[in-house]
Amino acid sequence: MISEAPFRERWTPVTSDERAEVLRALEEVLASPHFCNSKRYPALLRYIVEQTLNGHGDEIKERTVGIDVFGRAPDYDTNLDTIVRYSASEVRKRLALHYHEVDAPIQIGLSARSYRPEFLRKVEVFTAVEVSEAEREDKPFSEPVPFEENKGGGHPFAWTVAACAVLLLLFISGRSWYHSRNDVLKAFWAPLLDQKLPTIISLGGVVLSPRSNIGTEVASDSADINPYLSFENGLAMGRVAALLNARGGDYRVEPTSYTTLAQIRENPVVLVGAYNNPWSIKLLEPLRFHFTKHPDESIVDSQDSKRSWQRDKTKAFGDTPDYALVARFRNPSTNSVVVVLAGIQRFGTDAASQFAASRELLEVFNRQAGQNWRDKNFEVVLRVDVLNGRTGSPTIEDSYTW
Repeated sequence: MISEAPFRERWTPVTSDERAEVLRALEEVLASPHFCNSKRYPALLRYIVEQTLNGHGDEIKERTVGIDVFGRAPDYDTNLDTIVRYSASEVRKRLALHYHEVDAPIQIGLSARSYRPEFLRKVEVFTAVEVSEAEREDKPFSEPVPFEENKGGGHPFAWTVAACAVLLLLFISGRSWYHSRNDVLKAFWAPLLDQKLPTIISLGGVVLSPRSNIGTEVASDSADINPYLSFENGLAMGRVAALLNARGGDYRVEPTSYTTLAQIRENPVVLVGAYNNPWSIKLLEPLRFHFTKHPDESIVDSQDSKRSWQRDKTKAFGDTPDYALVARFRNPSTNSVVVVLAGIQRFGTDAASQFAASRELLEVFNRQAGQNWRDKNFEVVLRVDVLNGRTGSPTIEDSYTW
């Protein structure tokens, strides 16, 4: 038996001992440099954690937080006074920074779509592996199938939301990646790493907008320096960063509103998200499988007009299957390597990153598509079941290589 790198699962503390564990984890966070010099952000985080542990999580709303934590009047205007939204955004970033530095057994997260905290705990995964004598030797990492190298310089960018890699080491199987000659993970990511240039991880996000009937719009302006990211986008980015980091690859994380065509020409790029990431929609549009324009929100097959994949909008958002596209291709207009991990909704984006970070799921694709996909462009359509807002394991609906 070997222990693979642990992953984290969402967890609801039930017993008094479990709640005490969370409170200890909370105190460690509040004592960190990212919180100890502030009054506002620790107060907000302590309130929502304690309210949730005491069984009052359903009562945590923007107005109640404004009243209970920040002393606002019961009838204050939440549209004019955005202290809760701003503070929650800062708490998310500070939590991300803390967990980027500290590998805590219990982590506290805050979804971009609510003020209720999420608790994550580390789970060890053990796998039985038979190893031959030859495989025990420390063999050098074999070179992957070569792609034509794309010339160009890097474009470093420092962006605080990169700290969303709170789960930077998720789903990494450690050093075994380096020693497998036929590793599907290596085959998937090698075209980006072989360019020896920083990979741009471009994250879709939204900003508050009075022009929108839902209160938000896609962050497409470079002036939007702090867009809101979903927890699932953070997970996706963390998985990608972990894989690149495990291989020694350099990467930069930035909001899609900062990503330029010049960067896409010069650097390999991973686009995370679809309807919050205009680059995903634009670059996938000429391909066989692509997303329709908003507000249709579906995946279509340009070779068969009768085929499409979309969520059932008559059912609850958190209990409806979602669909995603995983694509790796050379953009013909830029000759750069592009990877897209994008769902119709955030659940699909989570599933797409699971697929791209999982040997088991990529092996399924490998058996279906044959090994020729490794040096070709390809697209994969995924389905993922969603129950109570949690994603299951994605399954392949269709794929195409060229």
